[in-house]
Amino acid sequence: MQMEKENRSHILLVEDESSLGFLLKENLKLSGFSVTLCKDGVEGWEAYKMEKFDACILDVNMPKKNGFELAGDIRKKNQSIPIIFLTANSAEEDKLKGFEIGGDEYITKPFSTQELVARLKAILKRSQRTQEEISEPVQVYIAGSISIDFNNHIIKVKDIESRISTTEAELLKLFIINKNSVLTRNTLLLNVWGRDDFYTARNLDVYINKLRKMLKEDTSLEIVNIHGIGFKLAENVDAGS
Repeated sequence: MQMEKENRSHILLVEDESSLGFLLKENLKLSGFSVTLCKDGVEGWEAYKMEKFDACILDVNMPKKNGFELAGDIRKKNQSIPIIFLTANSAEEDKLKGFEIGGDEYITKPFSTQELVARLKAILKRSQRTQEEISEPVQVYIAGSISIDFNNHIIKVKDIESRISTTEAELLKLFIINKNSVLTRNTLLLNVWGRDDFYTARNLDVYINKLRKMLKEDTSLEIVNIHGIGFKLAENVDAGS
């Protein structure tokens, strides 16, 4: 039994509504997760620094430190840990802000615990797949003067290295493997997020803009929007000659 407990995914749940927090914690435990519940962002940050977590579920509107601020702190320490935002605000601007910060999911209240558990399991499955790939021989993908160390989530642009998120690494890998070929939006969404609903599609647009900023130093590369279809990583071989 002790071994079973140790193998459970450990979730950081930060929710200031005590009744909702208790309900979510109990349902997550019944679904096989180990859960640390915190009542505000400051307490959540202290817990994050002290323990090892597999995913974070953060309420957005909290006292002392809101969910976006907490996620920003977490992302400075860990680019790859999955983050799910919970909020009563359905405004599109808030969703896009959450994705910009590095959130993997954005769930609007009220929601069913079954929906939360299903999305959490899907994210963890993705994360586990990435970890398994990291244990394999080093995977490096190159286009123009850009190289991606997929295992360690590092991009090198003209000898300058930067860490990138799991999502950014997965998207860049897909684009480089399929360089100069069109990737439909559906292909990108299903390969990276596992679904193609409206808000995940908006998340894709946010990440495309992030990738374009990363690649701007190499004028031989461009992520081209193929209207109504998807995107293409185009390489102009003449630009570097």
